[in-house]
Amino acid sequence: MKKNAVMFFLKSLLKSILVIVSILAVGAISYKVSYEYLSKQLEAGKLDVQEKELETILDQAKTDEISKNLIYIVDDKQRITHMLLEICNTKTYNMDYVTIPVETDYTIPARMYQKLCVVDEEIPQIVRLSKLRKYFADLEDTQAYGYAELIMEKLLKTDISYFTVIPQDIYDLHYQEQKMTTQYTKVMSGTSQQPATSPEASATPQNYSASVTMKVSMLSESYINQLNDLGDDEAKIMAYIKEQYKQDGVQSNLTVYNKIGYIEAYMKMNTSLYHYWGLPGEYNGKLFQVDTDSAAKFIKKLENVAETYTEPQSEEKAVPAKKQISSTGKKIMILNGSKISGLAASKQTELVNAGFTVPKVGDYTQEVLTRTRIIVSKRRMGADLTAYFKNPELVVGETPNGYDIEIILGTVDAN
Repeated sequence: MKKNAVMFFLKSLLKSILVIVSILAVGAISYKVSYEYLSKQLEAGKLDVQEKELETILDQAKTDEISKNLIYIVDDKQRITHMLLEICNTKTYNMDYVTIPVETDYTIPARMYQKLCVVDEEIPQIVRLSKLRKYFADLEDTQAYGYAELIMEKLLKTDISYFTVIPQDIYDLHYQEQKMTTQYTKVMSGTSQQPATSPEASATPQNYSASVTMKVSMLSESYINQLNDLGDDEAKIMAYIKEQYKQDGVQSNLTVYNKIGYIEAYMKMNTSLYHYWGLPGEYNGKLFQVDTDSAAKFIKKLENVAETYTEPQSEEKAVPAKKQISSTGKKIMILNGSKISGLAASKQTELVNAGFTVPKVGDYTQEVLTRTRIIVSKRRMGADLTAYFKNPELVVGETPNGYDIEIILGTVDAN
Protein backbone atom coordinates (compact mmCIF):
# COMPACT_ATOMS: atom_id res chain seq x y z
CA MET A 1 0.00 0.00 0.00
CA LYS A 2 2.80 2.36 0.97
CA LYS A 3 4.72 1.44 -2.21
CA ASN A 4 1.67 2.20 -4.37
CA ALA A 5 1.25 5.61 -2.73
CA VAL A 6 4.89 6.47 -3.44
CA MET A 7 4.54 5.41 -7.07
CA PHE A 8 1.36 7.47 -7.45
CA PHE A 9 3.12 10.52 -6.00
CA LEU A 10 6.13 10.13 -8.33
CA LYS A 11 3.89 9.72 -11.38
CA SER A 12 1.89 12.84 -10.43
CA LEU A 13 5.10 14.82 -9.87
CA LEU A 14 6.50 13.72 -13.22
CA LYS A 15 3.27 14.72 -15.00
CA SER A 16 3.37 18.15 -13.31
CA ILE A 17 6.97 18.71 -14.37
CA LEU A 18 6.15 17.70 -17.95
CA VAL A 19 3.19 20.10 -18.05
CA ILE A 20 5.35 22.99 -16.73
CA VAL A 21 8.14 22.25 -19.23
CA SER A 22 5.58 22.09 -22.04
CA ILE A 23 4.11 25.46 -21.07
CA LEU A 24 7.56 27.07 -20.92
CA ALA A 25 8.53 25.52 -24.24
CA VAL A 26 5.35 26.71 -25.94
CA GLY A 27 5.87 30.22 -24.53
CA ALA A 28 9.49 30.37 -25.68
CA ILE A 29 8.64 29.04 -29.15
CA SER A 30 5.69 31.42 -29.50
CA TYR A 31 7.85 34.39 -28.56
CA LYS A 32 10.60 33.35 -30.96
CA VAL A 33 8.17 32.79 -33.82
CA SER A 34 6.40 36.11 -33.17
CA TYR A 35 9.68 37.99 -32.92
CA GLU A 36 11.04 36.50 -36.16
CA TYR A 37 7.74 37.06 -37.95
CA LEU A 38 7.56 40.74 -36.95
CA SER A 39 11.21 41.24 -37.86
CA LYS A 40 10.66 39.77 -41.33
CA GLN A 41 7.49 41.80 -41.79
CA LEU A 42 9.35 44.98 -40.88
CA GLU A 43 12.19 44.15 -43.26
CA ALA A 44 9.74 43.31 -46.04
CA GLY A 45 7.82 46.56 -45.51
CA LYS A 46 4.56 44.73 -44.77
CA LEU A 47 3.72 46.37 -41.46
CA ASP A 48 0.92 48.89 -41.37
CA VAL A 49 1.55 52.64 -41.18
CA GLN A 50 1.42 52.78 -37.39
CA GLU A 51 3.95 49.99 -37.02
CA LYS A 52 6.22 51.46 -39.68
CA GLU A 53 6.43 54.74 -37.72
CA LEU A 54 9.29 53.16 -35.78
CA GLU A 55 11.12 52.48 -39.02
CA THR A 56 10.63 55.99 -40.39
CA ILE A 57 11.20 57.99 -37.20
CA LEU A 58 14.65 59.06 -38.38
CA ASP A 59 13.14 60.72 -41.46
CA GLN A 60 10.68 62.82 -39.45
CA ALA A 61 13.00 65.65 -38.32
CA LYS A 62 11.37 68.84 -39.53
CA THR A 63 11.29 72.60 -39.26
CA ASP A 64 8.02 73.95 -37.87
CA GLU A 65 6.69 77.43 -37.13
CA ILE A 66 6.77 76.32 -33.51
CA SER A 67 9.59 73.80 -33.29
CA LYS A 68 10.23 71.49 -30.36
CA ASN A 69 13.84 70.40 -30.05
CA LEU A 70 14.51 67.56 -27.58
CA ILE A 71 17.98 68.19 -26.17
CA TYR A 72 19.87 65.24 -24.67
CA ILE A 73 22.96 65.98 -22.54
CA VAL A 74 25.13 62.87 -22.50
CA ASP A 75 28.29 61.93 -20.59
CA ASP A 76 31.16 59.78 -21.86
CA LYS A 77 29.43 56.62 -20.56
CA GLN A 78 26.34 57.22 -22.72
CA ARG A 79 24.27 58.21 -19.71
CA ILE A 80 21.76 61.00 -20.29
CA THR A 81 22.49 63.45 -17.46
CA HIS A 82 19.99 66.17 -18.40
CA MET A 83 17.13 66.61 -20.84
CA LEU A 84 15.46 69.76 -22.14
CA LEU A 85 12.60 70.55 -24.48
CA GLU A 86 13.42 73.73 -26.39
CA ILE A 87 10.31 75.43 -27.82
CA CYS A 88 11.20 77.96 -30.52
CA ASN A 89 8.28 80.09 -31.77
CA THR A 90 9.13 81.72 -35.11
CA LYS A 91 5.88 83.71 -35.06
CA THR A 92 6.33 85.47 -31.70
CA TYR A 93 10.13 85.00 -31.44
CA ASN A 94 9.68 83.50 -27.97
CA MET A 95 12.06 80.82 -26.70
CA ASP A 96 11.09 78.47 -23.86
CA TYR A 97 13.15 75.72 -22.22
CA VAL A 98 11.42 72.99 -20.21
CA THR A 99 13.65 70.86 -17.96
CA ILE A 100 12.73 67.15 -17.96
CA PRO A 101 14.14 65.28 -14.92
CA VAL A 102 16.04 62.22 -16.19
CA GLU A 103 15.56 60.27 -12.96
CA THR A 104 12.08 59.44 -14.20
CA ASP A 105 10.60 55.98 -14.79
CA TYR A 106 8.09 55.51 -17.59
CA THR A 107 6.02 52.49 -18.55
CA ILE A 108 5.96 52.18 -22.34
CA PRO A 109 2.41 51.53 -23.64
CA ALA A 110 1.89 47.88 -24.63
CA ARG A 111 1.44 48.50 -28.37
CA MET A 112 4.57 50.62 -28.64
CA TYR A 113 6.50 48.17 -26.49
CA GLN A 114 5.67 45.33 -28.90
CA LYS A 115 7.05 47.39 -31.77
CA LEU A 116 10.20 48.36 -29.87
CA CYS A 117 10.88 44.69 -29.09
CA VAL A 118 11.29 44.22 -32.84
CA VAL A 119 14.09 46.78 -32.71
CA ASP A 120 15.70 45.42 -29.52
CA GLU A 121 14.20 42.44 -27.73
CA GLU A 122 16.10 43.26 -24.52
CA ILE A 123 14.46 46.65 -23.87
CA PRO A 124 12.41 46.66 -20.62
CA GLN A 125 8.87 47.99 -20.61
CA ILE A 126 9.60 50.27 -17.66
CA VAL A 127 12.43 52.56 -18.70
CA ARG A 128 14.52 55.14 -16.85
CA LEU A 129 14.99 58.29 -18.95
CA SER A 130 18.68 58.56 -18.05
CA LYS A 131 19.27 55.12 -19.63
CA LEU A 132 17.38 55.60 -22.90
CA ARG A 133 20.58 55.58 -24.98
CA LYS A 134 21.86 52.42 -23.28
CA TYR A 135 18.68 50.47 -24.05
CA PHE A 136 19.59 50.71 -27.74
CA ALA A 137 23.29 50.01 -27.23
CA ASP A 138 23.68 48.06 -30.48
CA LEU A 139 22.29 50.86 -32.64
CA GLU A 140 23.97 53.90 -34.15
CA ASP A 141 23.49 57.13 -32.18
CA THR A 142 21.06 58.67 -34.67
CA GLN A 143 18.79 55.61 -34.57
CA ALA A 144 19.01 55.18 -30.78
CA TYR A 145 18.16 58.80 -30.01
CA GLY A 146 15.41 58.68 -32.64
CA TYR A 147 13.69 55.80 -30.83
CA ALA A 148 14.21 57.59 -27.52
CA GLU A 149 12.52 60.65 -29.06
CA LEU A 150 9.52 58.48 -29.97
CA ILE A 151 9.25 57.31 -26.34
CA MET A 152 9.42 60.91 -25.14
CA GLU A 153 6.63 61.90 -27.51
CA LYS A 154 4.40 59.28 -25.88
CA LEU A 155 5.40 60.39 -22.39
CA LEU A 156 4.77 64.08 -23.07
CA LYS A 157 1.83 63.57 -25.46
CA THR A 158 3.34 66.06 -27.90
CA ASP A 159 5.02 65.96 -31.31
CA ILE A 160 8.76 66.64 -31.24
CA SER A 161 10.28 68.29 -34.31
CA TYR A 162 13.85 67.01 -33.93
CA PHE A 163 16.52 66.13 -31.37
CA THR A 164 19.99 67.42 -30.53
CA VAL A 165 22.70 65.63 -28.54
CA ILE A 166 25.13 67.76 -26.50
CA PRO A 167 28.14 66.29 -24.65
CA GLN A 168 28.48 66.98 -20.94
CA ASP A 169 31.50 69.30 -21.27
CA ILE A 170 29.63 71.66 -23.62
CA TYR A 171 26.60 71.64 -21.30
CA ASP A 172 28.85 72.58 -18.36
CA LEU A 173 30.19 75.47 -20.42
CA HIS A 174 26.91 76.79 -21.81
CA TYR A 175 24.35 76.10 -19.07
CA GLN A 176 23.82 76.66 -15.37
CA GLU A 177 21.20 75.36 -12.97
CA GLN A 178 18.81 77.29 -10.80
CA LYS A 179 16.19 76.06 -8.38
CA MET A 180 12.80 77.31 -9.56
CA THR A 181 9.12 76.80 -8.87
CA THR A 182 6.87 76.36 -11.91
CA GLN A 183 3.12 76.95 -11.63
CA TYR A 184 0.86 74.82 -13.83
CA THR A 185 -2.73 73.60 -14.15
CA LYS A 186 -3.22 70.17 -12.61
CA VAL A 187 -5.38 68.16 -15.00
CA MET A 188 -7.65 65.76 -13.12
CA SER A 189 -8.67 62.52 -14.79
CA GLY A 190 -12.18 62.71 -16.14
CA THR A 191 -12.27 66.50 -16.53
CA SER A 192 -12.52 66.26 -20.29
CA GLN A 193 -15.23 63.60 -20.30
CA GLN A 194 -18.23 65.87 -19.70
CA PRO A 195 -19.04 69.33 -21.14
CA ALA A 196 -18.92 72.07 -18.51
CA THR A 197 -22.63 72.73 -19.01
CA SER A 198 -23.79 69.13 -18.52
CA PRO A 199 -25.62 68.06 -15.35
CA GLU A 200 -22.86 65.54 -14.68
CA ALA A 201 -20.14 68.21 -14.76
CA SER A 202 -20.64 69.10 -11.09
CA ALA A 203 -19.57 65.59 -10.13
CA THR A 204 -16.48 65.68 -12.34
CA PRO A 205 -13.14 66.42 -10.62
CA GLN A 206 -12.05 70.00 -11.40
CA ASN A 207 -8.60 71.13 -12.56
CA TYR A 208 -6.66 73.22 -10.05
CA SER A 209 -3.43 75.18 -9.78
CA ALA A 210 -0.35 73.21 -8.76
CA SER A 211 3.41 73.77 -8.70
CA VAL A 212 6.68 71.87 -8.97
CA THR A 213 10.09 72.92 -7.65
CA MET A 214 13.29 71.61 -9.23
CA LYS A 215 16.70 72.59 -10.55
CA VAL A 216 16.06 74.06 -13.97
CA SER A 217 18.71 74.26 -16.71
CA MET A 218 19.21 77.71 -18.23
CA LEU A 219 21.76 79.45 -20.41
CA SER A 220 24.83 80.62 -18.52
CA GLU A 221 25.80 84.29 -18.42
CA SER A 222 28.92 83.66 -20.47
CA TYR A 223 26.94 81.81 -23.14
CA ILE A 224 24.33 84.57 -23.29
CA ASN A 225 27.13 87.10 -23.77
CA GLN A 226 28.54 84.94 -26.54
CA LEU A 227 25.15 84.83 -28.29
CA ASN A 228 24.63 88.55 -27.80
CA ASP A 229 27.96 89.22 -29.50
CA LEU A 230 26.48 87.70 -32.66
CA GLY A 231 23.79 90.39 -32.62
CA ASP A 232 21.50 90.29 -35.64
CA ASP A 233 24.36 89.66 -38.06
CA GLU A 234 23.05 86.92 -40.37
CA ALA A 235 26.51 85.85 -41.55
CA LYS A 236 27.82 85.53 -37.98
CA ILE A 237 24.80 83.52 -36.83
CA MET A 238 25.06 81.20 -39.83
CA ALA A 239 28.78 80.62 -39.20
CA TYR A 240 28.07 80.00 -35.51
CA ILE A 241 25.40 77.37 -36.26
CA LYS A 242 27.79 75.56 -38.62
CA GLU A 243 30.55 75.70 -36.02
CA GLN A 244 28.29 74.20 -33.34
CA TYR A 245 27.43 71.25 -35.59
CA LYS A 246 31.14 70.53 -36.08
CA GLN A 247 31.93 70.18 -32.36
CA ASP A 248 32.87 66.74 -31.08
CA GLY A 249 29.87 64.89 -29.68
CA VAL A 250 27.22 67.32 -31.00
CA GLN A 251 24.74 65.66 -33.32
CA SER A 252 21.17 66.08 -34.50
CA ASN A 253 18.69 64.54 -36.90
CA LEU A 254 18.02 68.07 -38.21
CA THR A 255 20.48 69.05 -40.93
CA VAL A 256 22.60 72.19 -40.72
CA TYR A 257 20.72 73.50 -43.76
CA ASN A 258 17.35 73.14 -42.02
CA LYS A 259 18.72 74.57 -38.77
CA ILE A 260 19.80 77.67 -40.68
CA GLY A 261 16.15 77.95 -41.71
CA TYR A 262 15.52 79.36 -38.22
CA ILE A 263 18.08 82.12 -38.69
CA GLU A 264 15.51 84.91 -39.12
CA ALA A 265 13.91 83.98 -35.80
CA TYR A 266 17.29 83.78 -34.05
CA MET A 267 18.14 87.27 -35.35
CA LYS A 268 15.00 88.71 -33.72
CA MET A 269 15.12 86.83 -30.41
CA ASN A 270 16.20 88.53 -27.21
CA THR A 271 18.21 86.18 -24.97
CA SER A 272 17.25 88.15 -21.85
CA LEU A 273 13.62 87.21 -22.53
CA TYR A 274 14.13 83.45 -22.77
CA HIS A 275 11.85 81.62 -20.32
CA TYR A 276 12.71 78.52 -18.29
CA TRP A 277 10.36 75.99 -16.69
CA GLY A 278 10.19 72.70 -14.83
CA LEU A 279 8.07 69.85 -16.20
CA PRO A 280 4.76 69.27 -14.34
CA GLY A 281 4.93 66.31 -11.98
CA GLU A 282 6.21 65.49 -8.51
CA TYR A 283 9.18 63.98 -6.75
CA ASN A 284 8.97 60.78 -4.73
CA GLY A 285 12.32 60.77 -2.99
CA LYS A 286 14.93 61.11 -5.75
CA LEU A 287 12.63 59.76 -8.46
CA PHE A 288 10.41 62.07 -10.47
CA GLN A 289 6.97 61.15 -11.74
CA VAL A 290 5.77 63.07 -14.79
CA ASP A 291 2.15 64.21 -14.70
CA THR A 292 1.59 63.35 -18.37
CA ASP A 293 -1.77 65.06 -18.89
CA SER A 294 -0.73 68.21 -17.04
CA ALA A 295 2.62 68.27 -18.87
CA ALA A 296 0.89 67.99 -22.25
CA LYS A 297 -1.45 70.85 -21.35
CA PHE A 298 1.45 72.95 -20.07
CA ILE A 299 3.52 72.47 -23.25
CA LYS A 300 0.48 73.25 -25.40
CA LYS A 301 -0.07 76.42 -23.41
CA LEU A 302 3.51 77.55 -24.13
CA GLU A 303 3.00 76.84 -27.82
CA ASN A 304 -0.20 78.91 -27.84
CA VAL A 305 1.31 82.07 -26.34
CA ALA A 306 0.35 84.60 -29.02
CA GLU A 307 2.17 87.63 -27.64
CA THR A 308 5.91 88.23 -27.76
CA TYR A 309 7.60 88.20 -24.35
CA THR A 310 8.47 91.80 -23.47
CA GLU A 311 9.75 91.38 -19.91
CA PRO A 312 12.28 89.00 -18.34
CA GLN A 313 10.79 85.99 -16.58
CA SER A 314 9.73 86.72 -13.01
CA GLU A 315 12.23 85.39 -10.50
CA GLU A 316 10.09 85.79 -7.39
CA LYS A 317 10.08 82.07 -6.79
CA ALA A 318 13.56 81.36 -8.08
CA VAL A 319 16.12 80.22 -5.54
CA PRO A 320 19.76 80.27 -6.69
CA ALA A 321 21.33 76.82 -6.85
CA LYS A 322 25.05 76.32 -6.30
CA LYS A 323 26.76 79.43 -7.62
CA GLN A 324 29.72 79.49 -9.98
CA ILE A 325 33.07 80.02 -8.25
CA SER A 326 34.74 83.27 -9.27
CA SER A 327 38.18 82.97 -10.90
CA THR A 328 39.26 86.26 -9.34
CA GLY A 329 42.02 85.54 -6.82
CA LYS A 330 42.66 82.05 -8.23
CA LYS A 331 46.14 81.29 -9.58
CA ILE A 332 46.03 80.81 -13.35
CA MET A 333 48.72 79.44 -15.65
CA ILE A 334 48.56 80.04 -19.42
CA LEU A 335 50.25 77.69 -21.88
CA ASN A 336 50.57 78.42 -25.59
CA GLY A 337 49.18 75.43 -27.47
CA SER A 338 48.88 77.29 -30.77
CA LYS A 339 52.61 77.58 -31.63
CA ILE A 340 51.87 81.23 -32.47
CA SER A 341 54.54 83.42 -30.89
CA GLY A 342 53.45 85.93 -28.27
CA LEU A 343 49.88 84.66 -27.87
CA ALA A 344 50.31 83.52 -24.25
CA ALA A 345 51.87 86.82 -23.17
CA SER A 346 49.10 88.75 -24.93
CA LYS A 347 46.37 86.76 -23.14
CA GLN A 348 48.19 87.10 -19.85
CA THR A 349 48.10 90.88 -20.18
CA GLU A 350 44.41 90.82 -21.11
CA LEU A 351 43.42 88.69 -18.10
CA VAL A 352 45.60 90.60 -15.63
CA ASN A 353 44.06 93.88 -16.81
CA ALA A 354 40.64 92.28 -16.18
CA GLY A 355 41.59 91.58 -12.55
CA PHE A 356 42.74 87.94 -12.74
CA THR A 357 45.97 86.51 -11.30
CA VAL A 358 48.25 85.04 -13.99
CA PRO A 359 51.79 84.76 -12.58
CA LYS A 360 53.16 82.40 -15.25
CA VAL A 361 52.95 81.59 -18.96
CA GLY A 362 54.70 78.88 -20.97
CA ASP A 363 54.53 76.60 -23.99
CA TYR A 364 52.38 73.52 -24.42
CA THR A 365 54.71 70.88 -25.85
CA GLN A 366 52.16 68.33 -27.03
CA GLU A 367 49.81 68.66 -30.04
CA VAL A 368 48.70 71.97 -31.54
CA LEU A 369 45.22 72.86 -30.25
CA THR A 370 42.57 74.54 -32.36
CA ARG A 371 40.13 75.20 -29.51
CA THR A 372 41.34 76.71 -26.24
CA ARG A 373 41.05 74.41 -23.24
CA ILE A 374 40.37 75.73 -19.71
CA ILE A 375 41.21 73.14 -17.05
CA VAL A 376 39.90 73.84 -13.54
CA SER A 377 40.65 72.00 -10.32
CA LYS A 378 37.07 72.11 -9.04
CA ARG A 379 33.59 72.01 -10.55
CA ARG A 380 31.78 75.35 -11.06
CA MET A 381 35.10 77.16 -11.60
CA GLY A 382 36.23 78.91 -14.77
CA ALA A 383 32.85 79.94 -16.24
CA ASP A 384 33.74 83.64 -15.94
CA LEU A 385 36.90 83.08 -18.01
CA THR A 386 35.09 81.67 -21.03
CA ALA A 387 34.03 85.15 -22.20
CA TYR A 388 37.69 85.94 -23.02
CA PHE A 389 38.02 83.09 -25.53
CA LYS A 390 36.19 81.80 -28.60
CA ASN A 391 34.03 78.85 -27.59
CA PRO A 392 36.62 77.29 -25.23
CA GLU A 393 36.47 73.80 -23.78
CA LEU A 394 35.90 73.92 -20.01
CA VAL A 395 36.87 70.75 -18.14
CA VAL A 396 37.54 69.64 -14.59
CA GLY A 397 40.95 68.00 -14.29
CA GLU A 398 44.43 68.05 -12.81
CA THR A 399 46.14 71.44 -12.77
CA PRO A 400 49.85 72.25 -12.17
CA ASN A 401 50.98 72.15 -8.56
CA GLY A 402 50.07 75.42 -6.83
CA TYR A 403 47.63 76.53 -9.55
CA ASP A 404 43.84 76.47 -9.57
CA ILE A 405 43.35 76.89 -13.32
CA GLU A 406 45.37 76.04 -16.41
CA ILE A 407 44.55 77.59 -19.78
CA ILE A 408 45.97 75.97 -22.95
CA LEU A 409 45.52 78.36 -25.87
CA GLY A 410 44.30 77.18 -29.26
CA THR A 411 44.86 78.71 -32.68
CA VAL A 412 41.29 80.02 -32.88
CA ASP A 413 42.11 82.65 -30.24
CA ALA A 414 44.97 84.08 -32.28
CA ASN A 415 42.54 85.65 -34.75
